[in-house]
Amino acid sequence: MLSDAKSGTAGTTAATKDMNDVLSSDLNRTTIIVIIGVLLVLFLVIRSFWTPVFITASLVGAYFTAMFIINFIFLDLLGYAGISSFVPFFSFIIIVALGVDYSIFLMMRFKEYPNLSPQEAIVLASKHTGGVIISAVIILGGTFATLMPAGIVLLIELAVAVITGLIVLCFILLPIFVPALIALPDTLSSLVSKKKKENLVLEKK
Repeated sequence: MLSDAKSGTAGTTAATKDMNDVLSSDLNRTTIIVIIGVLLVLFLVIRSFWTPVFITASLVGAYFTAMFIINFIFLDLLGYAGISSFVPFFSFIIIVALGVDYSIFLMMRFKEYPNLSPQEAIVLASKHTGGVIISAVIILGGTFATLMPAGIVLLIELAVAVITGLIVLCFILLPIFVPALIALPDTLSSLVSKKKKENLVLEKK
């Protein structure tokens, strides 16, 4: 493959560049595979279409929020030259894997209230699973926090990313974002029905 090459590069910089390219390619491929896998699992467990989509969106949102925050902390505040190329890859895997577990806990409890409206069911499910999910996040957050005293930048960045992603997922996306999206279809349907009734009343007048 290199028989016709007239020049080349070697050393730490070239190796780092090749490693970054490989990790970026792997991250893109892994992201697609993981998202499709998560959707399929959620479709089988929850047996609905939109709820798995909403949950997957919350997981991806938690990941990108974590990436934004660690870039702000390490690049803007601390003045680092960049983020380790390993951090986005492993952060995505960990945040999504743990987030799926928490989401399934929530949705399995949600399915226990088939006689209630989606709004009431998701509120009850959040109340009953909130303590378990928060406890799990605290324990896992503390576990990843133990990586920080090691003084290795890669481990510190990874710990901050995972902890941030789990906090955002636990306290914002799962209790607020996902329930709001679950309640949205019924709310829109009610608004449309109300609008149709108003139009019929006006036509009769």
